[in-house]
Amino acid sequence: MSRGEGEARCRVRSAVTVSDPTAASIRPMVVDHDRNGARVSLVPEGALLLAGDAIEIDVTVDAGARLDLIEPGGTVAFDMRGGTASWSVLITLGPGAALTWAGEPFVVSAGADVQRRTVARLAAGATLLLRESLVLGRYGEAPGTIRQRTEVTRDRTPLLVEDLPLDATTTPALLGGHRVVSSVLAVGGSTPVEGPAVDRFDLDQGGTLWRRLGVHAHEAGLPEAWHTAVRCQGARS
Repeated sequence: MSRGEGEARCRVRSAVTVSDPTAASIRPMVVDHDRNGARVSLVPEGALLLAGDAIEIDVTVDAGARLDLIEPGGTVAFDMRGGTASWSVLITLGPGAALTWAGEPFVVSAGADVQRRTVARLAAGATLLLRESLVLGRYGEAPGTIRQRTEVTRDRTPLLVEDLPLDATTTPALLGGHRVVSSVLAVGGSTPVEGPAVDRFDLDQGGTLWRRLGVHAHEAGLPEAWHTAVRCQGARS
């Protein structure tokens, strides 16, 4: 989405590497836009995530622009029968840029094996609001395998670095009988200090992470934290 020649831009690029050229992909579709930014939906075109899939999503928001990303539904990593898949996200925010990403549940079915990585690089004055929900196994299933790594930096200073390896063996020990991990991350801008105190972790270098565990996705959601963060930043959920 362009604001005109010489002005700030928002860009979303997706790429899918698969063994089957007819396999599903992700299409960024503009929902609406104005002079300040855009609202884009990440629409899956078929079943994701299957063995052999390698998803890459590259998001860039230039100085002063705003981008709101939404997902029409969750993503399911299916039984890969000994295969593997990967899901990689790179976020680059220029000075004063703002990104709101309202993620839907990412389900790791029994038999799935996924490497999932999110890297966010923020310039000075940039704002990032990120909602995520990781579900280990569909209802009544054992967890699949996922290694989820998150790296968030501002001016090359680490704000959040997390490596979370989960599978059928480690999930009961690390999550204490829960199967859902929900998170809301708010970094930069006027990050609300008056948001919910429950499930809240204030980061040493600035920003706030809300984290909740649950047995079911609807029980582990963080709607109050998300809507408060969105409202205080003047974004759209």
